[in-house]
Amino acid sequence: MSIQTNTPQFMNDLMDVVRLFYPSGEEPNILHEHACEQDQFIERASMDGHEPVIYKVPAVLGGLAEKRMIKRAAKISIYELLKSCTDTHPPWGSLTGIRPTRLFYEAIDQGMTEQQAQRHMSERYDVDEDRAQLLRDIYRMQHGLIEHDSDEFDLYIGIPFCVTRCSYCSFLSGEIGNGKLVPPYIDALLAEMRGAAALMNRLHMRPRACYMGGGTPTSLSASQLDKVLAEAKQLFPNAREWTVEAGRPDTIDAAKLDVMRRHDISRISINPQSFSDETLVRIGRAHTSEDTIRAFELARAHGFDSINMDLICALPGETLSDFTRTLARAIEMDPESITVHTLAIKHGSKLSESRSAQVDAVSAQSMVDQARAQLGDHAYLPYYLYRQKYMAGNLENVGYAKRGHACLYNIDIMEETAPVLALGAGAITKWLFPRERRIERAPNVKNIEQYIARVAEMVERKRALIMEER
Repeated sequence: MSIQTNTPQFMNDLMDVVRLFYPSGEEPNILHEHACEQDQFIERASMDGHEPVIYKVPAVLGGLAEKRMIKRAAKISIYELLKSCTDTHPPWGSLTGIRPTRLFYEAIDQGMTEQQAQRHMSERYDVDEDRAQLLRDIYRMQHGLIEHDSDEFDLYIGIPFCVTRCSYCSFLSGEIGNGKLVPPYIDALLAEMRGAAALMNRLHMRPRACYMGGGTPTSLSASQLDKVLAEAKQLFPNAREWTVEAGRPDTIDAAKLDVMRRHDISRISINPQSFSDETLVRIGRAHTSEDTIRAFELARAHGFDSINMDLICALPGETLSDFTRTLARAIEMDPESITVHTLAIKHGSKLSESRSAQVDAVSAQSMVDQARAQLGDHAYLPYYLYRQKYMAGNLENVGYAKRGHACLYNIDIMEETAPVLALGAGAITKWLFPRERRIERAPNVKNIEQYIARVAEMVERKRALIMEER
C-alpha cells in the first residue's frame, strides 16, 4: 500500500481505513492532501483512474480538537474514495476503532435519544443499519450494569500458560511444557498480589469484578490453582463477580472444578471454538468436541450455573453450514452466555504466515449474522462488543448472555468505565482519572522469566502510576 499525504502524523490512521477495503495487502496508490481555506478544512483524496473525492468540514483551530477534526476528515475522504472505487460498504462504515459503543454513548451524552443515536451512527459514520441497531441493543443491555461506585476497581490475574498453542493465537502465553516455570511464576504472582492489595487497601478501594485469564488458568494443577485462588480471595474479598477462564476443555477435571466451587467462583468459560473435530485439529486445539461436552456436563454436575462458551466465526476451512452446526450444538447445551468471535489473523500467530486461511468477507458476515439471529431467538442478548484489526470481513466480536448473566468485567474492560488492576506477566493496569477524562497504563513485562525476576518493580509501577496522581 502507498499513501502520499501532507499529514504524515496520521499515516497509521489512514492505513487503517485502507485496510477496510484491502485487507490482504493489495497496493493501491493514494494521494491525500489537506488544506485550510476560508475557515474550512478541505481534504482531497485521489487514486489513478478514479474521480477524486473532496471532503469539506468547518475548520476547528487549536489544540487537540483541531488534530481530531483533521484526522477524522482525512480518514473520511479516503474512505469515500475507496468506497466509490471498490463498490464496497464495510459493515462498520468508516469506523476503525475497537469500541464503537463509545461513540453511541457520546451521542447519548450529547442529548440524543436512543433512536437519534442509532441514526447518528448510520448517517455520520456510514455504519450499516444492523450494526447501528446492535449498538442500541448493547446500550440497553448495559443499562444498570455499567454504573459503579467510585471506590471500586476490577481485578485481572494473568496465567500465561497453555497446554498447546492455537494457530490463531498471538497472546502472551507459552506452552506449559514440563511446568518448571509454573511454581516460581506463582510465587511471583502472589508477591505482586500482596503488594497490589496493600496499595488498594491504602486507597480504601474494593474489587467490583475479578477475572482470571491467560493463557489457560486451568492448565495449572488443582493444587496450584487452589494456591492462587485462596490468596486472591483473601486479599481481594467480596467482589460482586469472579470469573475463571477455564477455556480449554482438555484442562478441566473434577479436582479443579472442586477447587473453583470451594472458592465461590461465580462464572467460568468452557470454550469449544468449534464443534468440528477436523477444525480443532487444524487450529491446534488438543481436544475434541466430545471433550467439550464432557467438561460442560461435569461443570454442571459441580453446580456451576453461569457458564460461557466461546465460538469463532471464519475459522480456516469452515463453511457457513459448519458454523451453523457449531452454533446449534452450543445453543442446545444451553450455557448462560455465548461469545461469538470473528477470526482475526494477527502478526505473531501461526495463521499469519498464510493469509489464504482467512474466510472471505461475505461468508464471515453470514456466520456473524446467523449467530445474532439464532441467539436472539433463544433469549441471548448482546451485552458487549469490540473489534480488532485483521478481522475477517472487518466485523466484530460480541458477547451474548441471558438476562442476569452479563459479565461485569467484560463490560467494564470494553467500555473502559472502571479502573483495572492487572497482575501477572504481560498484564496492563489501566487507571481512570475521571476529572481529566483520561486513562493511564502501567504494563508488566511480558517475558515470564523477567516477570519472575522483576516482580517488585511491577508493584512499584502501579504505585507510581496511581499514587503520583494523588
